[in-house]
Amino acid sequence: MRTMKQLFRKGFILPAAAVCSLLSPFTAAQAALVQYSFTGTVGGANGVLRSDLPVGSTMTGTFSFDNATSNTGIGRYPGAVQSLSLNIGSYSVSFDPAGDVNLVRITDNPSGDLWRLRTSVMGPGIGSGIGQYSPTEFRLDLEDEDGFAITGTGLQDPPSLGNLTSTQWRLVFEDAGGRMVRVQGVLNSLTAVPLPAAVLLFGAGLISLVGLGAGGLRNLRGSRA
Repeated sequence: MRTMKQLFRKGFILPAAAVCSLLSPFTAAQAALVQYSFTGTVGGANGVLRSDLPVGSTMTGTFSFDNATSNTGIGRYPGAVQSLSLNIGSYSVSFDPAGDVNLVRITDNPSGDLWRLRTSVMGPGIGSGIGQYSPTEFRLDLEDEDGFAITGTGLQDPPSLGNLTSTQWRLVFEDAGGRMVRVQGVLNSLTAVPLPAAVLLFGAGLISLVGLGAGGLRNLRGSRA
């Protein structure tokens, strides 16, 4: 009898342990990565950008950050940004993983809260010859001058736009001589992107597998009783 019980115990524990070993790192990784989509409007552009990225153009994009990133100072999280894509009309830029700038900054202050994302970007140049400008940096500033939108300086999701007094973004360009121009505007929407359905189904399937294993063991024990 003892040998049979040991076999049942091992037969259930080993598959369950295998499932848990697969599920634990998977869920931890998914919990750390946070993704958002956003839309905005171009409110101003200078230099050569005025004709290619005119005022009133629609801006769309996505970004993701790792909310498990460690801070190197109060509210400063370098390396947190994991991806970014940005489109203004037919013009597109993307996250530059080899760039010098990658930071999420959180400020919780009675005189004003700030949730800031800054990252290096790459994309096609605008202009021609010595007058060509290349994209270098994207910055998103979500501010509440009343100081109520953010609690604490831990790395957290961006606040709801309805709780903010300013939602500014800017895309900076630079030419070979170091001269800078920029296009900027306001954010109109910011939406959390849920996990893909396939990810949720995968997790549910693993949990069901554990449940079936436990149920099968109970049924077998019941028939032997």
